[in-house]
Order: sequence, then structure tokens, then C-alpha cells
Amino acid sequence: MSIMSMPLPAAGRALRLEFKRNAVPYVLPLLAAVFYFDALRTADGFPPVWTLRASVIGDHMLFTFSAFAGGLAAWTGSREGRRNTLDLVASTPRAAWARLSVALAGTLCWVLLAFVAGVAVVYIQTALQATWGGPPLWPVFVGAAGVTAVTVIGFTAGVFFPGRFTAPLVAIGVLLLSQIGFRESLNLTASSGTYALLSPTTSPPGVDAGVYYRVAPDLSIVQVMFMGGIAVALYGVLGLAPRLRQLAWASGRPSLRAALARDDDWLPSAVAVLLVACGVAASATAFALAGTAKPDALGGWQIPALHSAASDQPVPAAQDCTSGSGFQVCVHPAFGFYLADVAAALAPVAAEIAGLPGAPVGAREVASLSGGQDVWSGISGNPPVFDFTAEHVGTMFGEFYGIPDSASWRDGFRQGLLDAFLEAPSQHAGPGPLDAAQQAVEDVLLTSVGSPPLGASSGQTAVNGKLKPATLADISVAAHRFGALSASARHAWLAAHLTALRAGHITLAQLP
Repeated sequence: MSIMSMPLPAAGRALRLEFKRNAVPYVLPLLAAVFYFDALRTADGFPPVWTLRASVIGDHMLFTFSAFAGGLAAWTGSREGRRNTLDLVASTPRAAWARLSVALAGTLCWVLLAFVAGVAVVYIQTALQATWGGPPLWPVFVGAAGVTAVTVIGFTAGVFFPGRFTAPLVAIGVLLLSQIGFRESLNLTASSGTYALLSPTTSPPGVDAGVYYRVAPDLSIVQVMFMGGIAVALYGVLGLAPRLRQLAWASGRPSLRAALARDDDWLPSAVAVLLVACGVAASATAFALAGTAKPDALGGWQIPALHSAASDQPVPAAQDCTSGSGFQVCVHPAFGFYLADVAAALAPVAAEIAGLPGAPVGAREVASLSGGQDVWSGISGNPPVFDFTAEHVGTMFGEFYGIPDSASWRDGFRQGLLDAFLEAPSQHAGPGPLDAAQQAVEDVLLTSVGSPPLGASSGQTAVNGKLKPATLADISVAAHRFGALSASARHAWLAAHLTALRAGHITLAQLP
């Protein structure tokens, strides 16, 4: 007999009583503080892109809420055992499964309410800042399934192993399992174990994940099936708890055999066994499906039995572009809040090299992945355009993760444009280090637009950890000499020698 078979008024009164005496409300202030300093502040440090912000649900919220949920559920489940009231409550007319269901439902409802409230805070904050897209729901389903599974696990552990140390041990065990899953998922490859795929705790996705292409829900479906199956199976085990206790305490007694033979006992036991079988089947199916997962060309994972071709189609979106007839900068509307900053960073450099052979007439953001390969910034097209991604700008990585230092963020974009202009690297190969003469020219151009010479100070003039034949001092001398020329003289020299400079045929001594 479960809570569902109780009369509604009785079930309502029992739940109301459990809500009042449950331990979860007493720790909600502590949980809220941990949520604020961990999940919320982490989300606030990400750009307001829905997929990226939603990643904190699995990476931070689930980790925090699971530890609290497992420990508190174990404390509630062990209540009768800790207080030595099992014999007393066994004489009550209410079935043991119904009594345990009420206690579990009260704890689970409190935990899920707190979890949903945390998700709402993250999503409302994102909605007020985002410029494109909408809230993804699958991370919420996975997080809710994880919290539910951990709550049922903790409660079951408390029922079968009552004691004052059960709750902290369950909380510690949940944290260890989360860390193991996180470690496995960090090195997730096609040869990784299935546990790494089933773990909802992983590193944040790419900055533009879910922007150019949808995030396939394949893994999320499998994770919900796996964790939901565990919860259902353990709930069925709770229905067998009285029988298992009797078998453990009084095995072989005639009174026990008579109790097991009573006609009114078989139905709850049959339902419990059916729930255990269904939960095990769901988890086993999810485990088998995860074993068939394979990486796709978009940096995600496909499960053939669940994958839909619609997930591989580009998401239609018109780019946001600056107005006017000058150097036009375009970004995906999901990053529209950075458009003015990117344009302000690139405009001085574009003006400095305007009119030179191969100088770009604009800049546009493109997807970070193409055919499973990372896309790096570079100049392409006719007329030439500077292509950059949310992940790579020149040798800089993750430029759209935020602007902790606005000057460094601006200078990184400027260096990325000059790297591509002076060497024109392949977008898929990534930019290579500039040679000495190219570096000296870049330093001068950066200085002329008000940025420090980033290239020389970042070690791009090194090969295998050793300096090239041209030392930093030689580059500095040549840059000082080249920078002493007037702007028109520098522009004229670059127009005449830019092809040779890009090909690496110009030495420091040949710079005027």
C-alpha cells in the first residue's frame, strides 16, 4: 500500500504534517547561500547565452543540491530506526509503504521546490540579459531527475541502515560519485566508459553551443531514463522493506510464514516487485543506449536509436551588424550585447590597414566548429572579411566568455585581426607564430592604435620554448625604428612590401 492508495483527505493531512516537521526547511538558508556563491555567481560570470548559462544546472546546482538532498533524505528515512519506534509504528493501521511514501514525498517536494526555485533565478536573470534564444528544458529535466534519484537513494539508505552517521556518509558518497563522474567527463572520448556519458556533471560547453546548431537531447534522454529508473526501482524496494526486515529479524518463525501467507499482503508486494523490475529495465536500457553513443561533427554525442536529423540542421538567425558604410562588424544575435564592443575594438586597426592589399573590409562571427574541426580566426572571401568565432580570436581562446579586463579583451581582438592580416593563416589550422619582422610590424601597428605590443610579450617569437635567432631586443629595436616613420610612410612601405612580409622574406634589418 502506497500513499496513492490512501484516501485523499488522509493523504493530504499526512503530507501536510510531513511538510511541517521535515528537516529540509531548516537548512534552506544554508542551501540558498551555497547556491548563490557557487551556481549563481558562476552563471553570472558567463555571457548571457542560454545553453552556457543552463550548464550550471548540471555542473553546479545538481552537485550542491544532491549532497543536501541525499543527506537530508537519509536523515528522514532513518527517523524510525534512530528513534527505535519500528515496533510501535508496526502496530498502527497505516501500511509501512504508505508511511514511508509520505516521509519520502515530503522531503522530495521540499528539495524539488528549492531546486526549481534556483533554476528560476538563473533563468530569470538570463532572460533579462539575453538577446536571443530561449530557456532550454532538458538540463532542467536532467537536474530534477538527478535530485529525485539521489533523494530516493538517501531515503532508502536511511530506512535500511538507520543511524546517526548514515546521513553524512550518504552526502559524502554523493559528492564522491559526482567528482568521479566529473573527472571522467572531462576526458570524454569515443573510448570513454559509459559512466562518463551517464554523468550529468561535466565541463561547460562551448560558448556558442546551441547557437548555430541545436544541442541534441540524446544524452539527456538517456540520463533521465537512467536516473529515473534508479528512483523507481528503489521506491519499489521501499515497498518490500517490511518483508525484508521480517526476513532479516525472524527468518524461519511460524508467525512470519503465516504473515507472508496472508491474502491481503500479496498485492503491495507484487506492485513493489513490478516497480523494481520496471526501474531496473529502464536503467539497463539507458545504460545500453549510452554504450552506442558516438561523437558528432558538432562536438556533441549521438545515440542512433534516439537521434533526430533535425538536431543537425543549422538554427536560422540573421546576424546583428553595425550600420554605416565603414568597416562593418557582424555577430550572431545571441552575442548582440558585444557588438558595440567588438566594433570599437576592431575599427582603429581596420582604419590603420585600410587600402593595403588583402585588408578586410569587415568582420563577421562564424561557428566555432565545422565538420568536427575547430574554426580559428582568419581572413577569407572576396572582398576579404575577417572571420572570428566565439571561441578563437587569433591565438586568444574563449574571448566571448566575458570581459574581466575590458582593455585586454579589446587588445586580444586587435591582435587577432593583425595576426590574420600579416600571416593569413588557415582557419582550420589555426594561426602560427609570427616571425621576427612580422612581429615588429604588428607591435608598431598595435601601438599606433593605443594597444600594447601583445605579441612579443606573449612569447610568440619562441619555438619549442627557445627564442628564435632574432631576440626580443632586436625586435624592439626594429619596431622602434619602423614606428619612427610617419603614418603615411609606413603605409606606403607596407603597400609595396606586404606580400614579401607575409611570405617571411623580410628580415628585421630590411625594415626601414
